[in-house]
Amino acid sequence: MMDGIDREAMLRMIARLTEDFQADPKNTEALASRAQLYGELGDFRRAAEDNGRIIELDPEDWAAYINRAHALSELEEYQAAIRDYDVAIRLSPGKAVAHYSRGACYAESGNLSGAVSDFDVAILLEPENAAAYYNRGLTYAELGDFLKAAEDMSRTIELDPGQPDAYYFRGMAHRDLGEMEQAILDFDAALELEESYGLARYARGICKLNLRRFQDAIIDFDVVLAQNPDNAGALRSLGVALGSVGRYGEAMEALDRSLELEPDNPETLAVRGLNHASLEEYQLAVEDYTRVIALGQGDLRVLYSRGASLMELGRCEEAIGDFNAIIQLDPDNVGAHLTRGFAQTELRAHREAMEDYDRVVELTPDDALAYYSRGCALADLGERQRALEDFGRAIALEPEEVASFRQRALVYRQLGQPDKAVADYDEILRLRPDDTSASEERRRAVEEAGEH
Repeated sequence: MMDGIDREAMLRMIARLTEDFQADPKNTEALASRAQLYGELGDFRRAAEDNGRIIELDPEDWAAYINRAHALSELEEYQAAIRDYDVAIRLSPGKAVAHYSRGACYAESGNLSGAVSDFDVAILLEPENAAAYYNRGLTYAELGDFLKAAEDMSRTIELDPGQPDAYYFRGMAHRDLGEMEQAILDFDAALELEESYGLARYARGICKLNLRRFQDAIIDFDVVLAQNPDNAGALRSLGVALGSVGRYGEAMEALDRSLELEPDNPETLAVRGLNHASLEEYQLAVEDYTRVIALGQGDLRVLYSRGASLMELGRCEEAIGDFNAIIQLDPDNVGAHLTRGFAQTELRAHREAMEDYDRVVELTPDDALAYYSRGCALADLGERQRALEDFGRAIALEPEEVASFRQRALVYRQLGQPDKAVADYDEILRLRPDDTSASEERRRAVEEAGEH
């Protein structure tokens, strides 16, 4: 920013140039110099007007069109600026600045493909133009082509290695490509160049969160919040990280503060709902999930989470309503079928539960839990031989999971085959020597075997 002396000097120069122009109304040099000074002072409207007067005096002055376009761009009048760049390019083809600047206007006005085309031309005309690569990279990122975005940011860094923004945006491209470790290296580089670069530190924290490096993420979010305590996004992310390491009270404080700043943020409400559920505060969790859904932002995960919390409250009929909604939108949603089956089982609607478990087995034939759950439903229906088959499949898929052995042993005893039950209890005790329940049930099975 200019200091007061520079500003006063510029105003005096503008006054002299005004006198020159009044003395000679065709003095385009005076107008051009005054327009430049107006631009440096941030008075882009007057800069545009002075360049307009030059164009009236000399309609072939391509530089005046470019300069007026620059001023109009600063005023966010992008379509008018584009028209001026069009004329400048027609009058003097091959000017990289005109293509680069028009590309920037296209990008600002949403014509991303037009922006890329102009940046391409600018780069052909000036292969060492770091700004053209940088802005084309930003545009590729907007188009979702993160690989090309990263490539352009790499070229920008080669040409201008001291620019922290290039490292930051290359890091964002790597993050969007799922390359979290590489992204972190770029955010590190950005922070080395500019230690107070809050966006880079926050983005690095998000990558660490995705890598489940929760303590490292907490450190980054704490620094971001020290710089800006009212950063609602950082507060939300800090809440996620704290909750992930079991610091639920601190997580709740961060999430509550985030919601004070953004009361209707659906992402934060959903995260707080998960945190309430972790604290077994299921009613509060349901209330947060319901707010998300009322805001029209409830995706399938929120419906599922509310359904799961409703089940914990014993409100299985309401939970089934949420799982029904999920299945209507996503008929192959394994989690919804499985958990709806659990809810039906709680309501002793075993036939309905069986339909869900059948569907889960069909969708995930290698899922031990699906066979185990269906086996339990079959046992409740009295179809013990079929239940034994499902428990056997579950054991084959997960031979170290004792629940299937335990349920199969129970069915064996119901069928009058306690010797087979004893073998299952032996396997449980091999896996868990301190399982007192299995020891007691084994003793009873041995007694039952002696009675036969």
